[in-house]
Amino acid sequence: MTPKPVSGLVELRDITGSPELSGLRELYLANPSSPVRALALISDIEELISVGPDTVALLTPDVARGGWMISAALRYAWERRACAIIVPEQSFTQTVIDLARRLEVSLLTTNHDMRALAIDAAVQMGVARAGSLARVNRFTQRIAQARDLRSALALTSDELDGVDALIETAGAVTLRSSSSEVKPTATRSHADRAEMDAGYERVAVPITSVDSEFDALVAYVPESAASLAEQILAAATPSVRALLADARLKSTRDSLPVITITALSGDARGSGVDDPSREALFDEFDWLVGGAYSAVFIMSDLPEQTGTAVHQLWNAVVPTVPLARLIDGWIGFVPESAGRTRGQLLQRMRQHMERLRKLEVRVGISAEHSSPQQALRSVREAWLAARTADPLDTSGAALVEFEQLSARLLPQLLPYRLAEQIGELVIPDLLADPAADELMRAVVVYLSHHGSASAAAEQLGVHRNTLQTRLKRAEKLGVPLSHPENVLPMHMLLSGLLRGR
Repeated sequence: MTPKPVSGLVELRDITGSPELSGLRELYLANPSSPVRALALISDIEELISVGPDTVALLTPDVARGGWMISAALRYAWERRACAIIVPEQSFTQTVIDLARRLEVSLLTTNHDMRALAIDAAVQMGVARAGSLARVNRFTQRIAQARDLRSALALTSDELDGVDALIETAGAVTLRSSSSEVKPTATRSHADRAEMDAGYERVAVPITSVDSEFDALVAYVPESAASLAEQILAAATPSVRALLADARLKSTRDSLPVITITALSGDARGSGVDDPSREALFDEFDWLVGGAYSAVFIMSDLPEQTGTAVHQLWNAVVPTVPLARLIDGWIGFVPESAGRTRGQLLQRMRQHMERLRKLEVRVGISAEHSSPQQALRSVREAWLAARTADPLDTSGAALVEFEQLSARLLPQLLPYRLAEQIGELVIPDLLADPAADELMRAVVVYLSHHGSASAAAEQLGVHRNTLQTRLKRAEKLGVPLSHPENVLPMHMLLSGLLRGR
């Protein structure tokens, strides 16, 4: 008999718990929330080969003759991913029930006529389907009235009995029903922990198209509600898609000042922004950032390959701030607000950048500014800071504040490999000494404190006489400390060597 298709909203509990089907007795119930998409009345054992997934198979007495036939039917059902079989009342061995449990196929029995039961079950499934569809239709009408994404997610959450509804973009949570701003832990890793909680399942419906999961509407729901949740999220998708497009259009409009800066500044690889007359052009634009702000420049040598990862980082840290594309990276203006101070921005940015280390992304953050006339300067500060960042540095130097620029210049001027090659020729005796690192550190700290032995000894945590001994030893091994013209080059050389040791 050809299976009769029904809605996936119908669950096995709609059959086993129906008063109209009270003659059913459960021998083993694998999962009461299993979706039921078809019924099949089986009058020949070979007909089980043609059933589809999520089918309830009803075996006539001619088929269900004894434990051997029922065991064979259970195996067929397992192979076809059927969710349950119903057999006529008879004596059952524990072996048959244990097999149903091992195969995770529900096994039920009845003393009713199997053909009459099939008709009653089909009627009951039709009733359940109608009730579920009516609920989804009512929800569709309500969410169509939502005026923004936040209210749409709130309505979806209410329909799912308070479970958080999320919007994910490329795996990063950009908006959730419980909060208008994404929390630092609201990332895919946070969601994965929820997924591991016993009894919960991740339900995701693509927003942009049926074959894309770049944007997805997501909820973590009890397993028993997964089938209904999928239908609710699917019903919400058209409204969410339209509201998301509207929000992104608004972000594009809001980012016009950023795009303007890109046009005014030109190629960041060039001479930079240094024409004061250009600042007067800002009087013609509506600057949308109020109060204090910082420019953030995200730089990549391969922007096309790293774009998705950069946007995940940005969405996880400041999802409400537009991010504009430049030639060698991205620029954004982050205003300081009551809920996000500069210190919090830096902390969250560093936390999420750890995952981008292999992509060699560099970030520069400008000093804090407060007027649109300083915007061009902030872009230049952020870009220069990003240029001095080291994406492979494990100490956090992949993100550089403009205020740290002076300290970051030395590694750029004399990288470790170049310092190593110079050192092998200029100070070979010092490098061959077993205490070379100790001696070089003593010289660098001493010179950094303008020749103050007391201050240098205090920083190193040694006695002043010990420091003097190390300095004399370094001089003996070729470090010139008595000639002023050699002090700066030697300070640069030894600092470069220490960075790689």
